[in-house]
Amino acid sequence: MDDITEGRTPTESSARHPRTLPSPLRSTASPTSTGSDPSTRGTLVIAERAIEKVASNAASNVPGVSGPSGGFLGLGARHSDTARPKAAVQLNGLIASLRLEVGITYPAPLKQTSELLRERVREEVSRICGLDVRQVDIDIDTLADLTKSQGRRELA
Repeated sequence: MDDITEGRTPTESSARHPRTLPSPLRSTASPTSTGSDPSTRGTLVIAERAIEKVASNAASNVPGVSGPSGGFLGLGARHSDTARPKAAVQLNGLIASLRLEVGITYPAPLKQTSELLRERVREEVSRICGLDVRQVDIDIDTLADLTKSQGRRELA
């Protein structure tokens, strides 16, 4: 049964199987057909995990946005400007809803950074995966001051 109709998020699913995206035009051509018309090529299967990686990568390319790094079971984790933010997707046909967990570099303006993040992720996921991204929820879990030392000090 579909994760969305059961009320669970994709990460709660016991198995993360790829989904076959519906084609507006169903093909009757054989799989070995070499037609140039896209509707005769068959179906496209994109795993939810692949969509999440596209979203995560798009988010990491936004200036001032970081992801979690290190730690074990959420303990001792810190944000690093080289780590990708976490992303989760819910699909309903060709419509996607995304949730991002990010850190934003302090003192970046939160509203402008989130608007830019939402716009870039929506554009990239739509362009690469061919989905209609209707919603991008952003959880800012850390304001990372990357100018400060990460706990190491030089002793004089």
